[in-house]
Amino acid sequence: MPDHNILMTANAFSRAEIEAFVADWYRKLDIHAPPEQLVPLVTSGVEMQFPEGMVCGAEEFRSWYEGVIRLFFDELHIVTRTGLSWREGRYLLDVVVNWQARRWNPPAPRSEWIGFDAYQRWELTRAPGSGRRLAITRYIVDELRPMPGSKPL
Repeated sequence: MPDHNILMTANAFSRAEIEAFVADWYRKLDIHAPPEQLVPLVTSGVEMQFPEGMVCGAEEFRSWYEGVIRLFFDELHIVTRTGLSWREGRYLLDVVVNWQARRWNPPAPRSEWIGFDAYQRWELTRAPGSGRRLAITRYIVDELRPMPGSKPL
């Protein structure tokens, strides 16, 4: 359904609120925010598909996140597309984000730059018992397209 139908749903979130949620998610990833700031942004039964595998549930997400913030640094996520629709009580997002970072693989003398355009699908719902807060229920990375000169993931 087009965006205008989302706004007709009672207590719906606006496009601006959803885009702000997405931007805040990536800002927190960029600054390596403590897990306590990210875990509340996913549901307890969240399903996340990353290139390295599937993560199910908020506690698995916490473990995954604690691992990646030790692997990647100088991260920058720039959202280049946020498509939006509504189905069966969920916001469906088509997100494209340019992700750039550095990583160090010991004992290499220098870190490596990596850069990708990540094509993702998200599902958002109202966080249970939260009043008016969004939460991610599904987060699927469909494709990573490397930027010119990027090392492989």
